[in-house]
Amino acid sequence: MCTLGYFCRYVPQELLEACGFKAVFFKPDFSSPQCSSLPVPFCALCKTFISWALNHREFSGFVVPLACDASRRTYEILRALSIPAFSLDVPALAGETAVERLTENLNELARELLAQSGRSFLEFTASLKQALEETLRQQEAFFREWGKRRRAPDRIPLLFSGSHFAHVLLPLLEEKGFLVFPDLPENRILLGEEPLSLTASPLEDLARFTLHRLPCPRLSGPARRTALKRLCGTLGLRGVVIVFSKFCDFQLYEIGLLGRSLGLPVLCLEHDTTPSFPQWETRLDAFREMILHG
Repeated sequence: MCTLGYFCRYVPQELLEACGFKAVFFKPDFSSPQCSSLPVPFCALCKTFISWALNHREFSGFVVPLACDASRRTYEILRALSIPAFSLDVPALAGETAVERLTENLNELARELLAQSGRSFLEFTASLKQALEETLRQQEAFFREWGKRRRAPDRIPLLFSGSHFAHVLLPLLEEKGFLVFPDLPENRILLGEEPLSLTASPLEDLARFTLHRLPCPRLSGPARRTALKRLCGTLGLRGVVIVFSKFCDFQLYEIGLLGRSLGLPVLCLEHDTTPSFPQWETRLDAFREMILHG
């Protein structure tokens, strides 16, 4: 089976797999190199992704969402380096207009990928419907498990936000007694006031699912603020931990947004290209004590 790489929550894994590809999400660790030929102010996540793409030329290609300036530049750089790249334009809109536009763009991407894989559109549609049914089952299972674990007296419900490298801290957060809702690029949990259901149009369903994921700060600040407030109330979150790169303007903006908007304690953990686990562990211990007794 041919393989496609991707790095953003706006690239739907369901579509890539329904087109007949193995979808590999980019999850770097602190040993992952960054593309040194790119300027320092360039998005650290995208620099690391470009290096990953250069080291995985055996992949059939990489799918890049055109959702922010950095991702657009990433797509252009991959093409300039003769690395096969497929784009998905993500509209910075809301409501039915966004659903219609994204459905068209998903259809265009699907047909481009199907031309590569040789799978028929009919096979794709049937496979996509099954994948979306599985997404809904996983969604229900996640919130059932969250409800059970939230009742444990030794667990503190927490929003954990970050981009690349952030997932490396998940075991440490669990060890310190936090119940983590991961606001990470690979998070595919669906949000919204009304539960989502399937219709006769799998591509339109996929567009709705994609737009019901927690908005990325790079695409929609106001919508993200509204979604986070609702999420904190629904899940009973008691604090926020943000892992951010020194050179990421979006995450610096995010720190201010969360601090002002949510009314919750916020802990910021900065990194460059190396981990600081002893320091982070000490700060997490103090943060836990502040939530419990502060």
